[in-house]
Amino acid sequence: MKRKLGVFDLFAVGYGDLGSSIYYALGITALFALGATPIALGLAGIVFICTALTYAEMTAAFKDSGGSASFARHAFNDLISFVAGWGLLLDYIVTIAISIFAIAPYLAFMFAGFKDTSIHLGFSIGLIGLLFLLNLLGVKHSTRISLFLTAVTLITQVIIIIIGFFSEFSLSDVLSHMRINVPNNTWSPTWAEFWKGTAMAMVAYTGIESIAQLGSETRQPVKTLPRAVVMVMFVLIAMYLGISFVALSAVTPQELSTTYIDDPLAGIVRGLPFGSEFLRPWIGLLAAALLFVAGNAGLIGASRLSFNMGEYYQLPRFFSRTSAKFRTPVIALAIFAVLASLILLWSRATLHFLADLYNFGAMIAFFSAHVSLIALRIKKPHLKRPFRAPLNIPFGKYSIPLTAVLGAFATFAVWVLVVITKKEGRYLGMLWMAGGLAMYLIYRRKKRIAPAGQLTIEKIKVPEYKPVPVKHILMPLKTNASIEMIQFACEIAKFHGARLMAVHIIEIPYSIPLDAPFPSGVLTAHGILQRAEAIAREINVEIDTLMLRAREIDEAVLQLLADGPYDLLVVGADKNQKGPQTTLGTVSERIVRGATCRILICAK
Repeated sequence: MKRKLGVFDLFAVGYGDLGSSIYYALGITALFALGATPIALGLAGIVFICTALTYAEMTAAFKDSGGSASFARHAFNDLISFVAGWGLLLDYIVTIAISIFAIAPYLAFMFAGFKDTSIHLGFSIGLIGLLFLLNLLGVKHSTRISLFLTAVTLITQVIIIIIGFFSEFSLSDVLSHMRINVPNNTWSPTWAEFWKGTAMAMVAYTGIESIAQLGSETRQPVKTLPRAVVMVMFVLIAMYLGISFVALSAVTPQELSTTYIDDPLAGIVRGLPFGSEFLRPWIGLLAAALLFVAGNAGLIGASRLSFNMGEYYQLPRFFSRTSAKFRTPVIALAIFAVLASLILLWSRATLHFLADLYNFGAMIAFFSAHVSLIALRIKKPHLKRPFRAPLNIPFGKYSIPLTAVLGAFATFAVWVLVVITKKEGRYLGMLWMAGGLAMYLIYRRKKRIAPAGQLTIEKIKVPEYKPVPVKHILMPLKTNASIEMIQFACEIAKFHGARLMAVHIIEIPYSIPLDAPFPSGVLTAHGILQRAEAIAREINVEIDTLMLRAREIDEAVLQLLADGPYDLLVVGADKNQKGPQTTLGTVSERIVRGATCRILICAK
């Protein structure tokens, strides 16, 4: 992949993915944390800081894509890497589901029917189908669009915070409500509910993987990746805390977690003293666009991660099989779109179910990233680390970052909390992991690769190699030219975006004039060239046809090569009846010997 992304490109992608979470995470956090929602978001933010610093160090050290799965492969082996990657795939699938699911409530101001459960689910599944079609056709993720949406989102959120702080915000009221386990207080959660709310708040900060997955497409990744991660970290936490303070000033936590649980920012805007008539539809449209982009990022991320895992024989190769027409990973896209739709149906339109499942997969990925950093600090203390996580604790001759230790403990604790207290997340999450491990072990056994092995991909550089562009292809067609050869030449032309010239040469004997009538030869030439045109149209390739008269076929072809801009010649060869070898024939051999461009030989 081309390295063309800079700091602001990565920031746009990261904040576009992470920043979209506030549109649904605020409500489900308030459902449990009530008035202590800012504290829950703050504690989750501390864990996010630890996770962001871990990703900053690891992405700078290992510039390839793959995220936590790649980190675990470098630190441990392919089995642990698979566990991390498979958990991350679940996270991506739920990202698609939860982002798309959150769109309809924000558009309810346009169509009240979106509040109906069946219409809501049907609309969401339809949007997932649209995502599949867009990615099947090869629509690429545009960082310019992400950058534009991110800028508009930040400006809008800052406006909401400013209006809220100068009109509704009361520090004394908010602080008085930010108390935990106060009896007979509707704003105060119990400690058990508060910790559940903190776990839900972790949903707001999942999405850091979207930056790590772009490591192989980033300019100067050793500097760009950590800068983008740190920038997203500071801006995101500032925005989330500001919005949570304004939220509890504009509406009660009971309203936020019931009436506005699916569209919390719409509830905040409605509670503002002025500007709500304009901001509410604007927030609805902006949230829908940003959530759609986040869902698309989840589908792209899942297909990209599955391709990376397929390279290391952690997933069957059909996950990375591409469409012959659109050259997109059609099977992977279809599988993840269907799984996201099934999860939506299984959720029965309950947002906290999706959040539990989201945390199940995300915490596995984050925990493995933290543990991988700690392991590599011990196993490879001299590894070049352009960025190092701070607050390092000396441990003998090693140095262990406190942020990674705290992050590993917190993410594992949240995962355990989901497993113990959330039966939906527990059963479906465990089923996902068990099914994935069974598939992995069977596939590795079939390929005769140790499950706990550690495959490496050697990338070889050939100093003398220089890519030669293919823009014009010449294909001489004999009377017995095979359909396979024509198809082969058309596929080569399509791959390179080249123009194809099919030529049939009528060989005129020396005994008659060159322009003498030769109806049988002309009729045969027309049939051959028409067949080539039909095949090219089927493959959607531009083709020109030419019929020539010449005394010698080889001389005519060589003259065409000399006069034209051709940089590739495709010729046919026949099977040798005496063995498996192929034979060019006298004419084709003379053409090959005299050609001044590259040649591809297609044997029947």
